Amino acid sequence: MEGEHKFINLSYLEGIAEGDKDIIKELIEIFIEQIPEFTDGFEESMLRNDWVKVAAIAHKAKSSVMSMGMEELGSVDLKNMELLAKQFRIIELSEKKDKNEKQNEELTKLIQNLESYPKDRIKWILENANKENLQNLIDKFNSHCESAVGELNIEISTY
Repeated sequence: MEGEHKFINLSYLEGIAEGDKDIIKELIEIFIEQIPEFTDGFEESMLRNDWVKVAAIAHKAKSSVMSMGMEELGSVDLKNMELLAKQFRIIELSEKKDKNEKQNEELTKLIQNLESYPKDRIKWILENANKENLQNLIDKFNSHCESAVGELNIEISTY
């Protein structure tokens, strides 16, 4: 199975399922059912500038796409989406003049979280913190997931 696909690699699933095709098929079906939650959630959150939700969706989607062998999409692109959304929330909170205690705590935690990353990643986030870059990552996610779903549907049809 490995190497036959451009977007997915099911070796992780095969390992945890110990080759049980029914379990693999069920996990693939769950993943396919999750995709609209992610894609619609990103679209809706971007329209509302809801950076907390964008970050939460990106975080949740990471483990899902990585379980389907989409390593770069999960560990790089979705992580960058999550961090860009957090940076937008930092900016939003920093510009708010009358922050309450909860918002001040959120801002402090977000800054500490961002500062815990390697300097090159922080630099990338700060240099790329604009909505166009975030939307480009979302578009890439949507496109890759659409292609992955096509490959997954072909895969499970053989089970």
